[in-house]
Amino acid sequence: MKPSGSLTSAVLYLAVVPFYRQECIDALQEAMGDRVTIFTGDRHCDPTVRTGIRSDQYVAVSNRFIAGRRLLLQTGHWGQVLRADVAILDLNPRSLTAWILTLARWALRRRTLLWGHLHPRAGADSRTNSLRQFLRRISNGTVLYGYDSVLLARAALPDQPVWVAPNSLYRKAQLGPAGSVDGRNLILYVGRLEPAKKVDQLVRAFAAAGLAGNSTRLCIVGTGSMADDLAALAETLGCADAVDFTGQVTDPRVLRDIYDRTILSVSPGYAGLSLTQSLGFGVPMLVSRHEPHAPEIELAGFGNVLFYDDQTELTEILQSINGFQQPEPSEVRRPVLDYYCAEDMAAGLQAACEGRMQNLVLATGWPLSSVDITEDAV
Repeated sequence: MKPSGSLTSAVLYLAVVPFYRQECIDALQEAMGDRVTIFTGDRHCDPTVRTGIRSDQYVAVSNRFIAGRRLLLQTGHWGQVLRADVAILDLNPRSLTAWILTLARWALRRRTLLWGHLHPRAGADSRTNSLRQFLRRISNGTVLYGYDSVLLARAALPDQPVWVAPNSLYRKAQLGPAGSVDGRNLILYVGRLEPAKKVDQLVRAFAAAGLAGNSTRLCIVGTGSMADDLAALAETLGCADAVDFTGQVTDPRVLRDIYDRTILSVSPGYAGLSLTQSLGFGVPMLVSRHEPHAPEIELAGFGNVLFYDDQTELTEILQSINGFQQPEPSEVRRPVLDYYCAEDMAAGLQAACEGRMQNLVLATGWPLSSVDITEDAV
C-alpha cells in the first residue's frame, strides 16, 4: 500500500450525503482540494434520507434497492474507486457495494476505510453486528461518529487503526455568540417528523401539561410523513393555538434565533444530531432514557442533557418548565465548540485519508486537551 505521505487520490463512496453534511464537506474539500472525490446516490434504504449537499461537490451514482429496500447496491465509477490510493466506504453490512469494493480493494492491497456507527442501532447484540465487525476485519481502518466508541472498536480489533469524525452540523463561527437567558418561552423539537422520532408523545405531553393557556409555546421544526397527523393531533388535544409548525429550517442564522427563544429542546425518540445542534446553540435537551440513541449522546457526560423515563415524567417536567433554571448558554455550548463542530468532523476524515493518527487519549478515546502529543496519545 502507498505510504500516507504520498496520498494523491482519495474517494468517499457513500450511500447518501445529506444536507446536514454540507459544512463538513465544504471544510474537507477546502483542506484536501482535488485529492478527494465524493461519489454518492440520491436516496438511502430509508427513503426519507437523501443526498442534499451541492451538486457540484459530488459525482452521482445509481442506488438500487433489493429485498424490500433492506439491501443496497450502488453502481457507477467502480474503476475510479479501485484505483484510488484510499477509499472510504460505508460501514454498513446492508450495502452490497461496501462488501464488493472492500473485498476487491483487499485483493488489490489498496487501503480501504469504513465510516459509520460501530454497532447498529439495535446494539452490539443485534443479528447484523457480527457482519459489521467482519466487514471491519477485511478493511484497513474505521472512522467512527463518536469518541466513546473508540475503546470498544480497539477492543474488538486491537491492531486496526481508528479515527473519529464526530457527527457535527456547523462550523464554530456559524454557532455565533451565546444568547441571553432572558425572554425564553419555547419548548422545541427539531428533526424529521417520522414515526421513529415519536413527536406525537411531545405534543401529547405539552397538551397534558396545560401549557397552552400561558405564554409557553411548542415549536416543531422539520418535515416528514407525520406533519399533517401531528397538526391534527394538536387540534384534537386543544393546543393547536400554542403549537407552531415551521417546516424545515436549515439556515443556522434562523435556527439560532429560534434557539435563543428556547427554554428546553426535547427529543422523544432517539437523539442524534439534534443534540449537538441544541447544545451548540446553548440550549439543554430533554431526552428519553430508553431510546437507542446515536453516539452523540456521549455529550451528556458534560451535563445539560436531562433524561425522562416515560410519558408521565415528560408531562411533569413540562408542567414545571416555568421554574426551570436556565444554565448559562456559553457553558452549555462549550463541549460542542471544543469537540463537535464541522471542522472537527472534516479533520477526522482528512486524518483518516492521509493515515495520520489523531491525538486521542489511550484511556478514553477523546482528544487531548493540548495539541502536544504525549505518551498517552496514539
